[in-house]
Amino acid sequence: MNVKRLASVVMVLGCVSAFAKAPDAIAPVAKDREVYITVGTDALEVVNSALAGQGLAAATLAGQKGEITALRVRASQLNAISREMHAKANRCGGFITHDSEAEALAALEGQSSQKGITSLVTYTTDNPTVAYGLSNAVQESNIKSTITTLSGYATRYHTSATALTAGSWLKTQWEGYAAGRSDVTVELYNHTGTPMKSVIMTITGTAQPSEVVVLGAHLDSTSSPTSTAPGADDDASGVATLTEVIRVAMLQGYRPAKTVKFMAYAAEEVGLVGSKEIANAYKLAGTNVIGVMQLDMTNYQGSSWDVVLMTDYTNAAQNTFITGLMSTYLPSLTKTTSSCGYACSDHASWTNAGYPASIPFEALMSQYNPYIHTVNDTLARSGDNANHALKFAKVASVYVAELAKGTVSVSDTTPPTVALTAPTSGASVSSIVTLSATASDASGINKVEFLVDGSVVGTATASPYSYQWNSASTANGSHGISAKAYDAFGNTATTSAVTVTVSNTSTTAAFDPTLKAPRCFSALASCDSGTLLNGRAGLGPEVNKPNTINGSCADGLNGTYHSDESNDRIKVSTLDGTPFAAGKTVKIEATVYAYSATTDKLDLYYAANANSPTWTLIATVSPPGTGIRTLTANYTLPTGTVQAVRARFRYNGSEAPCGTGNYDDYDDLIFAVQ
Repeated sequence: MNVKRLASVVMVLGCVSAFAKAPDAIAPVAKDREVYITVGTDALEVVNSALAGQGLAAATLAGQKGEITALRVRASQLNAISREMHAKANRCGGFITHDSEAEALAALEGQSSQKGITSLVTYTTDNPTVAYGLSNAVQESNIKSTITTLSGYATRYHTSATALTAGSWLKTQWEGYAAGRSDVTVELYNHTGTPMKSVIMTITGTAQPSEVVVLGAHLDSTSSPTSTAPGADDDASGVATLTEVIRVAMLQGYRPAKTVKFMAYAAEEVGLVGSKEIANAYKLAGTNVIGVMQLDMTNYQGSSWDVVLMTDYTNAAQNTFITGLMSTYLPSLTKTTSSCGYACSDHASWTNAGYPASIPFEALMSQYNPYIHTVNDTLARSGDNANHALKFAKVASVYVAELAKGTVSVSDTTPPTVALTAPTSGASVSSIVTLSATASDASGINKVEFLVDGSVVGTATASPYSYQWNSASTANGSHGISAKAYDAFGNTATTSAVTVTVSNTSTTAAFDPTLKAPRCFSALASCDSGTLLNGRAGLGPEVNKPNTINGSCADGLNGTYHSDESNDRIKVSTLDGTPFAAGKTVKIEATVYAYSATTDKLDLYYAANANSPTWTLIATVSPPGTGIRTLTANYTLPTGTVQAVRARFRYNGSEAPCGTGNYDDYDDLIFAVQ
């Protein structure tokens, strides 16, 4: 690791203690004891680095088989190991804690983590009333509220007093939702490996109560005795997502055919302690768990994908089932697969106990929230909303509806009423336009979509229903505006379209939700990204990251905003001041933040067809110095009505329209040509 990058790592780790408030009092803990961990053999150096950082000797080797190693450590060292795993190995947790050497060595022999188990469940998709009833009723505002409360605790580290307080608060919330239901219980589950308690809600099945479906998330956060850990994404987001599914299920009188258990686990961050104890207890008791879904980090959309299913430490058949459920009930959500490469969350406890488990995750493993395990894991890092987590509440809803089956007592086949209140028919509009509507339904409104020429441009989930539409995202001329309302059961109603005239002269681009990059829709003399590209990945204020066509090239996640590389702006303009046309010479101006005048390079490319781009190199430019710089290059416009340019600002590496540099920033700008 070179000096620059080492300094970056030190700064990230240093901010945890340098700017943190002191956490709430730590609960009394039993004397420090010996424990064992199983960890990927490739991470041994990271474990020993964590111990060396505390002035301790390397861990004692207890056993090794294949890619897994068992080590003897002290319980007090687990948090430091966890934090080092995140900082140095890019792993969340990254190990499993065992109470005895025998248990750790047995885990080496089991090696079930990569293979999963054969599921004996016959998966069917035939319960649409419940699936739509639950998934359409979940609300972003409720998820956000729970995240806000849980991340408001100074820490939820498993030995802290506030970890117990958070568990008691959550238990009260879940009990409140289930008030009056004799078939529902909520309990605090005591553990031997941690003073923290897990929270478990049980809804007893009406037809096959011995078959159990588990949905889980972990309640704890990571911390040290001198730092705070709000853990908004890791994993208040997962707990909040489950809590919203519970709220809707209780509100709609959901009675599952099979028993459903919602679990908020204790002490995940120090080796899956809580979930491992529960899963092993269920195995010992012979409990017939037919499926497990884990929600760990649901609210930071680091990738262009909506939902990423992990393929290791999970069950392939159940993963296929979940993918099918999304295709049937949630077709607008994009999905793909990735892998942890290690036991990255509580699903691994259930897999290792012999149960089929899955984990829908917030991003590709290489692009998840870089702020977890620090004081910066706050709701602000997810845009101060729970929009991404809402998608996972829908996924969890259809999963429980189809795996546990059952019924809801609330039914509704009547469509909602909806009226578009602005703009008015015949209006001439430009720049930012307020689209607004009123909507009502006996079962409640799930959302209102605003459509331009039949395509959705924005969504509102709470009254008053409105959306700020940037009309620059549409070509000048006549267009139809309408609103579509959805009730909690999926019934819809759409208004008649009103006709407006778009008349824009602005040369500032708007984000194109179809091509997923800034775009100027009218052929003018210039096109400017404005502030849309400022920053890189989750570093800085960049919205709609990565701002490459169809999310085709992801930004590097390492570094710090305006300390390391970022491309902040692109402007394309004709030299003669006339509108874009084939054969015209244009100038590209790229505003970048440069770390180095020698190792940083800007590669500029163009594509004649932005809908199916083939990138051609224009030039490679070096910044004349560090800091904010504007770099330029000229080229001749080819034939094509929708063209694009790409800026790749890279640290070292070589010319390529898309690479793998950890500090590279990729941005596209799309524009119309006569």
